Amino acid sequence: MFWWGSIGLLVPVARILRWKLLGSTFGQIELILWPSSILLIGLEGQRSAFIIILWYAILIVANIVFYCVIGLLTWPLLRLALRRRGLI
Repeated sequence: MFWWGSIGLLVPVARILRWKLLGSTFGQIELILWPSSILLIGLEGQRSAFIIILWYAILIVANIVFYCVIGLLTWPLLRLALRRRGLI
């Protein structure tokens, strides 16, 4: 869970840094890796720094939860596959 949650945190942070530092826009890869980023549309025209920071925090936490759920769903399948191969 820790590693899945860490990846869920690193993906949006890396995407935000890339956007701020390199000026790259969000595209299809961001939507695949950070599905809740589509909700950033709600910040259009927003002037309050507090609301913007809060919204980003909520979306990052949502991505962490999403990645943890993916980890919870895939780990039993991966463990079963490893057992069948005799690796565990």
